Amino acid sequence: MRDLPQKAVILAAGLGARLRPLTWLRPKPLMPLWGEPLILRMVAMLERWGVREILVNLHWQPAQLRACLEARSGSARITCFHETEILGTGGALRAMRPALQDAPFWVVNADLAASVAPEPLAAAFARRERRVAAAWLEPRKGPRTVETARDGRIRSYRSAQPGAAGTATFCGVQLVSPKIFDFLPPQPFCTLVELYEAAAAHGWDVAGVRVPGSYWDDAGTIEAYLRIHEEVRRRARRGQPGGELFSGSAGVPPAKQTSGECPAGGTPAPQCTLAGGTPARPGVRHSVIWPGARMEPRASLQRVVVAGDCAVGGAWRDTALIPATAAPDTALTQAVEQLGWPVEDTALSFLGERGSSRSFWRAGFGKRRAVLVRYSRERPENARYAGHARLLAEAGVPVPRVLADLPEACVLALEDFGDTDLRKLLSRRHADVDALYEPVLAAAAQLHTKATKLAAQRGTVLEPSFDAALYQWEHALCCEQLLAKRYGMTALPAGVAGELARVAQRLLAAPVVVVHRDFQSSNVLFRRGRMALIDFQGMRLGAAAYDLASLLCDPYVQLPADTRLRLLARYAALCPAQGAETTALFPWAAVQRLTQALGAFGRLSALGHREFAAHIAPAAATLAEMAATCGLAALATLAREIVTREGHP
Repeated sequence: MRDLPQKAVILAAGLGARLRPLTWLRPKPLMPLWGEPLILRMVAMLERWGVREILVNLHWQPAQLRACLEARSGSARITCFHETEILGTGGALRAMRPALQDAPFWVVNADLAASVAPEPLAAAFARRERRVAAAWLEPRKGPRTVETARDGRIRSYRSAQPGAAGTATFCGVQLVSPKIFDFLPPQPFCTLVELYEAAAAHGWDVAGVRVPGSYWDDAGTIEAYLRIHEEVRRRARRGQPGGELFSGSAGVPPAKQTSGECPAGGTPAPQCTLAGGTPARPGVRHSVIWPGARMEPRASLQRVVVAGDCAVGGAWRDTALIPATAAPDTALTQAVEQLGWPVEDTALSFLGERGSSRSFWRAGFGKRRAVLVRYSRERPENARYAGHARLLAEAGVPVPRVLADLPEACVLALEDFGDTDLRKLLSRRHADVDALYEPVLAAAAQLHTKATKLAAQRGTVLEPSFDAALYQWEHALCCEQLLAKRYGMTALPAGVAGELARVAQRLLAAPVVVVHRDFQSSNVLFRRGRMALIDFQGMRLGAAAYDLASLLCDPYVQLPADTRLRLLARYAALCPAQGAETTALFPWAAVQRLTQALGAFGRLSALGHREFAAHIAPAAATLAEMAATCGLAALATLAREIVTREGHP
């Protein structure tokens, strides 16, 4: 231990966006793991390694982190560096250079659950003179994007085949040479990986070290945070590495325990004290309950984190709850008050952000539920949602009821229709496709007839109608975001532009109705035998076939061709006045809609949402089919090429 470095850096400045809403209460390094904040567990590990001086960078909620570190007792001296703007894992070292430039030092992430011996890293670091770092690698878990040479040197941090045999995950624990400061770029922000790659260009390398008998996990998501609690407790029971992270005061749980509760307060689940002194019940499973939570007698939790002084009633699954009093936005508490619910007894679950500058929350008071929509006026359509919902409901189109509307605060409260959408139901075994689509097609017919008539009578303000410019914009989205950025195609193949123009001309010649614009399976919810459309704020005038194409050629679902035709015929029967026109125009509308969808998938996957890339090939395959039906040979050929580029036969 005497030869190990005595200085270390803990990186603790991250926003913890994937752990929201928990990180609106406290920063990710302060997330408790069996009662002890992750960062304090990391400090304790470094102290066991003989570290005497620890430097910590702070950004998000720095006062909480600073207070926690100052209140601890331990042998190491801790110095905090506040970043007014996040500088990255590499840029954070710049301000620390005077304290670190004389000897190798550890760099560790603050949000890890880790159990590892330092000696293998130190030995690998000392093995070569021109070695700038030794990084701990995990060969089984995580994204596994790191590739190593036979001698252990890291040769790539961005494997073209993540998860393939031989790849590993960069764990966020490394021993670093002060030589690294020679490769800091002029700009403030940079990552450690960028520094390592710059060092490699000058003949320096990084050793990738797999350490047998170690334990690693990253508490970066709600799912991971729950999993780590379970895994650490299981390892404690079995005497495996990582088991020491189970709270010592809690004791090793008995093997017969199966309820799965993981309270963060440091006591084993059977002794978890809830509201009124009631012990944890079988209805609370696989959940982390922070101290202060108040549970109603029949509350049911499954895979849930309950944070802060949160009142919990009814059933919750696969989420994290915070008290409404701790909402990061006062507009949310205003919406709760408008509902007539006591803010101090209301829980909030963050459902995420979607396009058009909107965020979504589920609010719960006892067994009551509502969905809160916080929006920005950057997109005028957002402020029209409530009015559109009332118009659609009057026209017989099923939509969630508006429970509260605060336009001055840019927030809505809507009837909660749950999380089960058409896509999820269709994925179930033995799903009755026709029965599931029947109310959806009926809703489309009502939208295209009664809602259209009512909107015209009322002079309802809609989004700008589909016109040549909008159709061209959808074509350009595909060309720029998919063909150019993903495939490097600098120009469209011969004939494609002309065929896309023909598609737009056909659609522009059709009668117009009010269309949903994004009438896809993810925007159709089912709850207790009822169906509702959502995300209709972008309604505009256009060809009815565009909505039908969005629904029946949805890349998320991939209906067989004969099923599409059968359902299209059913719509025509429900809407006879325009059924024949819609049926004839359907393949042309499908070409248009799928072109737009491909552009959206390309853009989203480029932004890091890699799950959307999986839908590119199915969308392109259907596009090829529809283009061939319309006699658009050049476009069909291009679509088949996209399928091939995505690695599909």
